[in-house]
Amino acid sequence: MYQSQIALLKEIDRVRGLMVAAARETGYTSEETIRRSQELDRLIYEYQSYCKESELQRQRAKILFRQIILLTKKQYVLAHA
Repeated sequence: MYQSQIALLKEIDRVRGLMVAAARETGYTSEETIRRSQELDRLIYEYQSYCKESELQRQRAKILFRQIILLTKKQYVLAHA
């Protein structure tokens, strides 16, 4: 697993370049090009999963923040009632 989204994007770009070079040198259906393409697919899937998990974490944080605000308001109202 990559440490950051940026590192993963850099790796995707690097493998994409290798795949394009392989396709130019050995053809689109060569074993090397297909292997690079599969590696690129795996990395892109990993990136999409990373983004989805990041979005889920953001949504959870928003929910928790809203709950904290509601509890704080409720406590304030009860304390001053």
